[in-house]
This record gives sequence, C-alpha cells and structure tokens, in this order.
Amino acid sequence: MLQEISRFLNRPNNRQPGLSRDSLISLSLLATIAGLLSAGVITLFRLLIEVPLNHWLPAGHAEGFESLSPTMRVAFILGSTLILIIVFQGLKAEHRAWGVGHVLKRMELHQGYLLKRNFFAQFFGAVVALLGGHSVGREGPAVHLGAATASQFGQSLQVPHHRLRILAACGVASAISASFNTPMAGVIFAMEVVLLEYSIAGFIPIILASVTGAIVTRAVFGHEAAFIVPPFEMGSLIEIPYILALALVCGVLGSAYTASVNGLQKWKQKPIWITWGILGLATAAISVYLPEVMGIGYDSVNGWFSGEVVIATTIALLIGKLLLSGWASAMGFPGGLIGPTLFIGAAAGALMGQLSAYLLPEYPTNIGFYSMLGMGAMMAAVLRAPLAALMALLELTGNSNIIMPGMLAIVIASLTVSEVFHLPSVFRVQTHLDLEANPVNRMLRNTWVAEIMDQGYALCERHLHPQAAELILQDGPEWIIIDEDNKLIMPAAELAKLVANHQQDEELDLLLLPAPRQDCASISLQANLQNALDQMQAADLEWLVVHRDEQMNKIVGLISRQMIEQHYSYKPASA
Repeated sequence: MLQEISRFLNRPNNRQPGLSRDSLISLSLLATIAGLLSAGVITLFRLLIEVPLNHWLPAGHAEGFESLSPTMRVAFILGSTLILIIVFQGLKAEHRAWGVGHVLKRMELHQGYLLKRNFFAQFFGAVVALLGGHSVGREGPAVHLGAATASQFGQSLQVPHHRLRILAACGVASAISASFNTPMAGVIFAMEVVLLEYSIAGFIPIILASVTGAIVTRAVFGHEAAFIVPPFEMGSLIEIPYILALALVCGVLGSAYTASVNGLQKWKQKPIWITWGILGLATAAISVYLPEVMGIGYDSVNGWFSGEVVIATTIALLIGKLLLSGWASAMGFPGGLIGPTLFIGAAAGALMGQLSAYLLPEYPTNIGFYSMLGMGAMMAAVLRAPLAALMALLELTGNSNIIMPGMLAIVIASLTVSEVFHLPSVFRVQTHLDLEANPVNRMLRNTWVAEIMDQGYALCERHLHPQAAELILQDGPEWIIIDEDNKLIMPAAELAKLVANHQQDEELDLLLLPAPRQDCASISLQANLQNALDQMQAADLEWLVVHRDEQMNKIVGLISRQMIEQHYSYKPASA
C-alpha cells in the first residue's frame, strides 16, 4: 500500500490541484498521519515511565522518588546506570547520538533522515534513565522520538528531501504537544528551533501535526497541562524592575548551564563506563541528601507555583540540577535537558519571589508568578527559543496577562546570554554546527528539483540509425541524453544538424560525432536544489540527470547549474 502511495505521489508532472505530492493538501495529510504516529510513540514512551513508577514508588506517583529510602534511591540510580552501560558499551558513538542536538544535525546535514537504530537506542535509554531517577528530562528524548517516527514514515513513502524535513518537524511539534499539552508551543518550537524558519508551507502541516498530538495526549492523559498552574498576573508596574532582575539572574544561570555543557564535553570521548559511571555515582550521592533532585522534578515545580519555598532546599536543588543535568548533556547521557532547564528557571523564580517577600513584606508578592516567569526566561536563555518560551508561558497559564512581563523577562534573559556572555544555544554547543543558514541556502533546500527540472529530453543509445534519430527529433526534445555508463548530454539541435547533413545510411555514433557534449551524473527525484548544487560543485559538473528514485530507475528530467542559478536569482530568497 505504501509503495502504491509513493508511486502516485512521486509523479513530478502531475499538475492537478491536490494530487501532486508537493501540494500543500497532500503534505498536510501526510503531516496529520505523521503527527498521529509520533503522538502514539510519545504516549507509549510516557506510559512506560509513568505506569511502573506509579506502582513502584510509595508516594503513588511518578515524581515521588523522595518517598524511597536512601538505600533504594541509590539502588535505582546505580542499577539503571549499570544497565545503560552494559547495553550501550558496545555501540558505536554515532549510534549513541540522540536528543534535540542529534535531530538538528540530521536536519542540517542529512535532510531530515533519522535512523531506526538511534530511535530505538533513544527510546530504551531514556526509559531506563527516567525509571532509574536520573536528573534528566523526557522532552528532549520525546523530540527525537517524534522526529524519527515522522521521518521514518516519510522515508517509507520516499518523499522529497525538502518535505521530509517538514515531516520531521511535524513529529517534533506533535511530541512537544503530547509532552506538555501545549500545541501552539509545539508549533513554534518546531519552527524556531528545528526548522529555523517560518513559512506558510511549514506552518499549516506542523499545526495539524501539533493539534493531532494534543488530541492524542488529552484522550489518554486528560486535559491538564504538564504543570498545575494557579492564576498568575503582575500586581503592579512597580514589579517591573524586579522582573528585570529575575531575567538577569536567569540569563546568568542559562549562560552557566551552556558554558558547563561546553566545558565538560571534552570528557565525552572517554569510555561510557567512566563518564556515565561517575555521573551515576554523583547522582546517587546527591540523592541521599537531596532526593528531590531525582527524576524530572515537576512535583517540586508545582510546589513552587503554590508558594511552597524552602530557601536552602531550593538553592541546593537549583545547583544540583544545574550540575547533574549539564553533566549528563555534555556526556551524551540518554536524557533530555529541556525539563531540567524549566526546573532551574522555576527554582530561580521561586527564590526571587521569596526574597521579594522578605524585602517588601508590606507588598503582596505572588511567588508562583515569578517561578513561572523564571521558567520562560531560562528556556529562552538556554535553548535560544524566545517565541516558543513565550507561547509555553501563555498556554501553561491560560492567562494573557502573563504576556507582557513574560516578554520582558524572556528578552532580557536572551540578551544576557547572547550579548553579555556571547554564547550560542546549548544545541549549537552540542552539535558544533552553524545553525544560521543564509536565505539563499534555505530557499534552495526548500525547493524540490522537480519544480525547475527540464523534461524536454530524449534518451538515446550511443549508436543510432538516422531514421530513428529523425523519429526522436519529431517529438521536439531540447536535449539528448546518451545512455552510457557515464551519461553525456548534447543539444538536440546539434543532432538535427548532423542528421540533415548525413548522407549515408549508416548508424550514427553519438560519442564520435562532432558536437558539444557534457558529462553529467545522476540524482534522485527526492533531492532538493541544495543537494543538486552540492553534487555539481563536488564533481565539477554542469548537468545532472534526475531519476525517479534513489535506485536510479527511470530518468524523469534534467537539471543544470544555470537553471538553479536562474531560480535563486529571480525568486525572492524568502519564498
């Protein structure tokens, strides 16, 4: 069935509205299916974590690690660490690549092709790490799992590269939506962090995928968001200087987090029994005295929202989470950093809110309000995703009054990281990629080769009878492709001249006749213009022959360097 759909959608000359694979309607349909599949995977992922923990932990909920005895907490952490080391010790480093950083690298360097082996490694590793109480998050793994699910679906249909990237982003949006129950934040995160661009062609399918993820998670887990958020709002404009101070604190903390990941990555090359083993021992030791550091920690965040702040414990949790999460991120541990980032921001906000209560006891301060602002500011500072952070604040609170102070906190925190400390996003630190693609490259990457390829060609054998040549020329081709192992291209007008001047009834040898010919190579119909241009530059070619699939079956068109240059010269880069 999938093969039949793939063959139908692969028709580059199909111009009927709604039927071409490159149409927005067909892409939206694929995005909806991809969103459903991704949400299903994330739902299974969450259930495999939450159901056992609800059963095992005396507190009766998945965040209740503090209800365990110190011995059991150590056993959970060290046991899960040992399992992860045994399972992953034999895997190659490239197969232990996962998380948001891995998704970004596959999007930028591999056109959104995410691999099954890394998917299964991420799924198993994250489940074991979270069941074991490691101080990591589930959202980073969820992003990888959602993107990989959608990517594998697109690969099975052999969608073009520029559409495969959008499908992978659809999986990301569905994953974020299914994790937090925040569909709009899922859309913005997918476009701001993963696609690194905003376009109508991307917005519509990604919105559909995100809504699908929200529907699935609400059907399984209910309508509540990831956090229990009371009504928040700013009491007075007098609070603005204090909000600025909170934003600066979160900017400094975000810079410290990113810098710690960058500094610790030099140890990543050591065997995982050393790096992960030491991390497990450190987490176990801290959990003896600070059990709240275990797991995702959203129960602590909900407590801060309610104004339950013990200053010494909150400071210790902030430092412990920053240390352990940054360490795990730098060592390639199979957990996420988005959840810990939110935890650290919420802790900073709760401390600032409690401090204001001491400094201004006559002024009523809502500690949860500052805790929520701290979450948004920290998320924006570390991930460099200000709009996604703002949307998360809005959807989590359901209160438009959070927008103005949220914007202020997010902008100041982001500027502190980028302009004061001159640090990139933590994902750029992890991947060592320059994620700021220029507009021309972005436009080429988002354009299918079928959109500009020339279909006015004829495929000929090297040896051709003059009468056969006349029949071929009657169809009016512009180019002749000489079907040899190393294909050549010649203008059809030159063949017409040769046939007209050929007096003898002998076969023509198209490789020996005096006519201009150019070497060419093959490229799949799935490719985009950036793929084509890169291949031309690498092989110093002017022409490529476009084949229907990656097995190079059946020629469907031609593309030249001049066609590509004309396309980006006359088409606006933002299109």
